[in-house]
Amino acid sequence: MTLIRFGAFEVDAQSGELRHDGKKVKIQEQPFQVLILLVERPGEVLTREELARRLWSEQTNVDFERGLNKAITRLREALRDSAENPRYVETLPRRGYRFIAHVTNGALGAEVETKSREVPVTESRIRSPRMAMLANAAVALGLLLLAAVGGYLLRPSPHLQSDNLTIVPFTTFPGLEVAPRFSPDGNQVVFSWFGYERDFQFDLYVKQVGQEHVVQLTHHPARFLASAWSPDGRFIAFKREAEPDASGVFVIPALGGAERKLAAITHFGGPERIAVAWSPDSKRVAFSEAGAPDREKAPSPEHYQTHLVNIETYEERTLPDPAPDCVETLHPAYSPDGKYLASMCALTEGVFKIYLQSQDGTQAREVTRVKASEGFADLTWAPDSQSILYAAGHHLWRVPVTDGRPEKLNFAQDAESVTVARTGNRLAYAQVRHPSSIWQFAVAGQGKSALAPTKLVASSRGDSGARISPNGQYIAFQSYRSGSAEVWISDRSGSNPLQLTSFGGAEVGAPSWAPDGRRIVFDVRAANGPELYVVNIEGGSPKAFLTGTANAADPFWSADGQSIYFSTEPFEDIWKAPVKGGGAVRLTGGGKDRFGPQETADGARIFFHRLVSGHEEVWSVSANGGDERLARGMPVDVNWAPALGGMYFIQGAPRHFSVNHFDFATHRVTKIADLPGLFAQWGLSLSPDGHTLLISGIEHVEGDIVLVDGFR
Repeated sequence: MTLIRFGAFEVDAQSGELRHDGKKVKIQEQPFQVLILLVERPGEVLTREELARRLWSEQTNVDFERGLNKAITRLREALRDSAENPRYVETLPRRGYRFIAHVTNGALGAEVETKSREVPVTESRIRSPRMAMLANAAVALGLLLLAAVGGYLLRPSPHLQSDNLTIVPFTTFPGLEVAPRFSPDGNQVVFSWFGYERDFQFDLYVKQVGQEHVVQLTHHPARFLASAWSPDGRFIAFKREAEPDASGVFVIPALGGAERKLAAITHFGGPERIAVAWSPDSKRVAFSEAGAPDREKAPSPEHYQTHLVNIETYEERTLPDPAPDCVETLHPAYSPDGKYLASMCALTEGVFKIYLQSQDGTQAREVTRVKASEGFADLTWAPDSQSILYAAGHHLWRVPVTDGRPEKLNFAQDAESVTVARTGNRLAYAQVRHPSSIWQFAVAGQGKSALAPTKLVASSRGDSGARISPNGQYIAFQSYRSGSAEVWISDRSGSNPLQLTSFGGAEVGAPSWAPDGRRIVFDVRAANGPELYVVNIEGGSPKAFLTGTANAADPFWSADGQSIYFSTEPFEDIWKAPVKGGGAVRLTGGGKDRFGPQETADGARIFFHRLVSGHEEVWSVSANGGDERLARGMPVDVNWAPALGGMYFIQGAPRHFSVNHFDFATHRVTKIADLPGLFAQWGLSLSPDGHTLLISGIEHVEGDIVLVDGFR
């Protein structure tokens, strides 16, 4: 088999060339050999051990794990593939890899059978029986029958389509323009915008395609704001989070005028819960909201579901979640033909499933699984109701509702929201740039003022979550400079950065040092939920840290080095697992809604957040379990950095944040330093000697709306 074809790619095993649409693709020798091994046995699992044996059988001084990880990463780059939403190379965690695309070989294109398989529920794409039946039928009938069925199952790849697109900036205003939505005729766009003089406060604006004139619709600045144009063109609905009396779901005439409030909302639910959508008959507005319409009888004030409100009668009702495992149901979107309501079912932080429901919510089926922890997630429908487009991980994706296999739209970068016109072959998306940097400042003493922060680590892709090693020689941090979130280390000065992990798409969490300064623990939010890993800074691949619990996240090493603390998701409990192995021990009392653990500087207690009757509180528990009690006076909804006798924390609003100190004995809060000009801060940490604080902050947020003509 010397000539192998799949999609728009062609592999010439004899010449050692990979071609895309006839053009040679640059690929190194080892990734090419991995590709050959995979396409020779499509549909079969090739274990990591087998691949290592086939590729490095005669080499003894080779780090097989790291070499194979790099080869797979380079192969995916050459194929424009994704680890979390693969089209070609699928990862089976701790087992190996499988080639999942249809393969043909020879000049006549004889099909190589892809062996059908039973997909376990732990794989990254969980299919309904109907979708599994469609996939098996597609293999059996072959490519010609699929072409006859036509449509989106065999549509041209987004990369090929980009040659026929016209891509131009639609807005170029100072500040941040996001959340675009087209008018029904596709000639106008409504969007949210704040300029720098507005101090991170949004209003709604409308702009005509081909004109620079902008009309301001609302005049009540909001912290979060998103809108949707009614199908009949008469109104624009929007959800606004501002002061409590100005928050809610509203409608306003498309030509401007007085606002009319349709429904109340939970104050400051956050940008992930801000989307609204119109029913095709323009009679109802769908939005995500916590609890029930009757807030006094709401069973759970923290669980977001899809709500529907009638714009004439104000009747509001709640749809059931599309699946029992939905922690939240977000981003409702009606199909243009009125048959379905799509939504994102949040399984854990940054991991979603897209579902379709009937309009009454009684029937639901899964479309695909989404990894969206990088950047803001959003979804919309294609005009023919056959596919869904969504923004996730700073990219745009399109997934057919019958096939369930997402494809990346390679013409869009740094995308955080998307809309498609119902007529006119137009798409628009928000291109947002807000890389974070790591800052440091010296602390004069507990409760005393600090010097102004200085930038320590920065890149054009973003760096955050920094921790200084116990010996003070290194900094471990998250960075996106390789194209995805990974763990990096650098010298204490921020120089000589070195990438430690290569997960290639799964979100990698903030690092935590072991007291010996040689190992780092972190979480990886793969498609099936978060898992813990440990990596040695002296080399070698990360190793899974098995806790015996599901969805282990937010780990940190104990001060004595003997244990790793973590929480489980969805928000459940705080745990402790021995580093040398063995089952984890539950520290908290077995209830729900406990998260964000943090050890005190002396290692005696663990602080954590807890939701009690819908209100967030700070509690603590003994490091050995038990003695769980409310931490009176501790500020909530903040990032902590433990210090002897107290905690440092960040509080405030964009451009008005400050670092403060909370004294355990006196419960006194003292402002340490203002952080003027920084949009956001997180990942606060204190150096082992207690003299330096590290924070992650964004100096500058810039976002524009991009218009794409010719999109089909």
